[in-house]
Amino acid sequence: MDYTPSDRVYLEDDLGLDAAWLAARIVEDPALLALGETELAVEHIAPSDRPGSLTVHLADPTAGIWHVAEVKLADADTDQVLRVLTLWLGSRTDPAGAERQPSVVAEHIPPAVARAVLMAQEVAPLGAYELHALQVGDQVALHTEPVQPPETTDAAADHELATRLAEALARLQGHSPEQAADLRLRMIGRLYRHDDRGPADPPAPV
Repeated sequence: MDYTPSDRVYLEDDLGLDAAWLAARIVEDPALLALGETELAVEHIAPSDRPGSLTVHLADPTAGIWHVAEVKLADADTDQVLRVLTLWLGSRTDPAGAERQPSVVAEHIPPAVARAVLMAQEVAPLGAYELHALQVGDQVALHTEPVQPPETTDAAADHELATRLAEALARLQGHSPEQAADLRLRMIGRLYRHDDRGPADPPAPV
């Protein structure tokens, strides 16, 4: 068996391929996003309101799940997390009553975004996935892998991010400032439980 070296590349920055090109690949092979364990069907793909981004709706009839994913070229950011949560909150079930599963997909999930996804799991079954492009000769191979959040390295940044997420979700749901503050504490608690270190009720940063 011959060996052919491959290089990881970024679709737009390295190859000049845009979100429309990626959308066509998802239509051809919905499984490349790795969002389900059974066969997925593309229900709708549209350009997002942000450059280099797509909103993708996939149906998994076998599992009874409707996937909604915000897919972005290059690096993910926390605005992408908030957008997919907005879509999820707007319609938690599809017309057939299937469970709606939100996901963030990007070529790179920075640590802060991975931790934002973990915090958001306090209210939503949110997943984070990296889309890897490999160039083999003149061919491009795509595959997607789930991303796990790293342990905290900046407690103050975690608290700031939790505050932003909790306040945004409170506005979307019409919740009070007190409910937003409670959600922020629960999000921080989830981080500490994931890290398996620190006190059960983490102190606020000074």
